[in-house]
Amino acid sequence: MTRRRGLAVLAGSLAATCLCAQAPLPIAPVKPQGAPFFRSYQGVRVPPLRLSGSSRLDGMIRSGTLYLSVRDALELAMENSLDLEIARYDVARAPWDIQRAESGGALRGVTSGSGGSIRFGSGQGVAGSQAGGSGGGGGSGTSSMAGAALIQQIGPVTPQLDPIESFSAGLGHQTSIQTQLAQSGTNYFAYSGRSYTDQLSQGLLTGGTVRYSYQGSYLNEAVPLDVLNPTSYINSGFSISHNLLAGFGVKVNDRYIRLARKRAHATDLAFRSRVAGLVTSVLNLYWDLAVAAGDVKYKERSRDLAQELLSSTRLQIAAGAIPAIDRVRAESNLALREQALGVARDSALRRENALKDALSWHGRTDPELDAAHIVAVEPLPEPDVAGLPPLSALLETARRNRPDSAIARAQQETAAITASGTANGVLPSLRVRASTSDTGQAGAPVPGEHPTAFFVGGAGNAVGQVLRRDFPNESAGVNFSARFRNSQAQADNAIDQLTLRQAELAAGRTSSDLARDIALQRLAIEQAATRCRSARESRRLVEQLLRAEEMKWQAGTSTLAAVVMARRDLADSESRELAASAALVHSRIALDRALGLTLEHNDIRVDDVLREAPAGEK
Repeated sequence: MTRRRGLAVLAGSLAATCLCAQAPLPIAPVKPQGAPFFRSYQGVRVPPLRLSGSSRLDGMIRSGTLYLSVRDALELAMENSLDLEIARYDVARAPWDIQRAESGGALRGVTSGSGGSIRFGSGQGVAGSQAGGSGGGGGSGTSSMAGAALIQQIGPVTPQLDPIESFSAGLGHQTSIQTQLAQSGTNYFAYSGRSYTDQLSQGLLTGGTVRYSYQGSYLNEAVPLDVLNPTSYINSGFSISHNLLAGFGVKVNDRYIRLARKRAHATDLAFRSRVAGLVTSVLNLYWDLAVAAGDVKYKERSRDLAQELLSSTRLQIAAGAIPAIDRVRAESNLALREQALGVARDSALRRENALKDALSWHGRTDPELDAAHIVAVEPLPEPDVAGLPPLSALLETARRNRPDSAIARAQQETAAITASGTANGVLPSLRVRASTSDTGQAGAPVPGEHPTAFFVGGAGNAVGQVLRRDFPNESAGVNFSARFRNSQAQADNAIDQLTLRQAELAAGRTSSDLARDIALQRLAIEQAATRCRSARESRRLVEQLLRAEEMKWQAGTSTLAAVVMARRDLADSESRELAASAALVHSRIALDRALGLTLEHNDIRVDDVLREAPAGEK
């Protein structure tokens, strides 16, 4: 058990070392440097807030136009996202939460008090005899200067795993009135003295505490019955205490460390999900703008064809070839086309503004960006849906890559860890303790007295008594505590067990929702592909009709109005094909998000996004 526990502690230390060895975040607190002891008592330095984003955007605007590729849009959005910057602080805090948990002790928010006074050894003069030698085991007179606090925490409290050194010293002078003369031989006596206590304690992950204590005191008092005065007293010893029922075991006492690591992992997953969400949003905004710009071009061509039709209609009316009412129809058609063009331009402007908000730290408050016109330079991609894997393979990919699926599993594991702590807390408290200490006392003989020469001397003689173990003290004990009914611990355990079952059901629901989501997204992309193929076939047929109409017009068997109408039909068909292609691209983006492959398919590493400072601040 001891060897396995040592390996577990070593593995935890190595994991923490690896975590600290990673490249630090630009916003992460900086640990103090210097001598090992003194730097432990210096505060960390937290870098100031970054109040501006990347400066790269300024150099990309040329003559009021921002020519933007997909990669540029993604990089600018990730460098200038306030949401990602806020999420980076969650990731930066996670290692400190782990460090806090690895130190053991009570949870955050629990305070402790401490106090001290002059302590004399048991039997050291009248003052020590009257004090009763309160403190150490076996009447040795040792005392602990460490303070304590009454705390309430669900489940056993992990011992303080960081070594603790406690030192206290005091000196003073006191005059004491005596109403019985058996000890002092006088109605009052005055004494002066000093004492110092040093204690080193180390908590054990198995549920115990090892402690070394050292106490020394010097007493000089004016009483007629002392044989030695002044005197020096020393006490030194070791003690160990350990839980055997509640609070026993590594799995109980390291649960908060494991919980902190689970929370850190969940924070990483949440950041990954946030990055994937941003990438998905920017991709949709980019392709929406590209489609809107293409739609504006088609609507402009349709408007131009309507104007050409109106001009042709006026000429034919003037020649008496057609009735005058046809001019009203042509003007109505032109008005409709101009209205459609206005709607398309408004839609393009709104999508352009939405993309600007995603690309800049301060959004469109930047006047240069607000005045710029964005041109999406990349054509719509051609998603390959012919080789789409079967649903079972897609589900396996999603379970392996989606952050929400991993977060659901982590929440289930977290609930299990918490429940194990309260399950142990149901047990009664059984704590064993053992201690050994040695005392020494020596002083100067009072004139007229003839004490044993063994006790005559100074502090060095008292130290020699301790080292020779002339006056050893050993003690052992056991403390048992059990609550009748134990209703509170059982209720805590029941609550955590129910929470665990709830987390298991939630994980199952997440898996079911994932399967339904993947099935819907697969169906959506298949339907979008079908609509895209139909739109392309329709556009191809309209092109053939246009060529036939143009050949008839050249042969003199058709009219210019018929040709113009055929061209307008082609423009409408191209617009519908563009919309169908855009829907297919959006379906592919949604499927990538559902499968958890958004970052991989766009060649984005989360570590780079996490640790990358804006270009203007590198």
